[in-house]
Amino acid sequence: MRAIPMIFRQERTIMSHFSLRAGLLAGLLALAPALVVAKSYTIPDPNPVAVVTIPDDWETTVIPKGIEVESEDEEIYIAIEVIEVAKVEKAIEEAITWLKSKDVEVDVATQKQGEVTINGIPGFQVRWTGKDSDGPTNVSLTLLVTSESKGLMVTYWASPEGEKDNTKALQGIIESLKPVK
Repeated sequence: MRAIPMIFRQERTIMSHFSLRAGLLAGLLALAPALVVAKSYTIPDPNPVAVVTIPDDWETTVIPKGIEVESEDEEIYIAIEVIEVAKVEKAIEEAITWLKSKDVEVDVATQKQGEVTINGIPGFQVRWTGKDSDGPTNVSLTLLVTSESKGLMVTYWASPEGEKDNTKALQGIIESLKPVK
C-alpha cells in the first residue's frame, strides 16, 4: 500500500517538472521575437569604417557607400554613408540636394549645430525643423570622423510623432554605431 502513494507523488513531481518546463518553453517562445530583433551592417561593405545594428522590422537597403533605413511605420529615414573627409562639402551638398528632391523643406531659422561624440566617434551635427508632404519633420546631418581620411555622414529625416514612437529603436541604433578599427 505504501507504493501507491509513492507513485502518485512521483507522478505529481513529474507533472510539476513538465509544467515548469512547458512554462519556460512558452516564455522563451514568447520572447523569441525580441531575442532576434536586429541585424548588423558594416559601413561600407567590404572595407568597413563602422558597424551599426538596425531593427529587423525596419527596411534596410545596402547602397554603394553604406545603408539607407526606413522605420516600419515609414516615419523615419536614416542614411549612413562613408565619406572622404577631404570631400565633406560635396557630401553635404549631395545630401541637401537629395532631401530637396524628396520635398523636404528645412526652416533655416531653426538651425542648431554643435559638436557630438557617438560611441567615441567625434563629429559635428546640424539640425533643423521643417516639413515634407506629410507635415512637420525633423532633419539632421551628422558628420563623424572615423579616421584621418574617412568619415560617416548620417542623414536623418523624421516626423516628430515617428521619433516618439520609435525612441527605443533610435536609441539602439545610436548605441550600436561603432568604428571598425
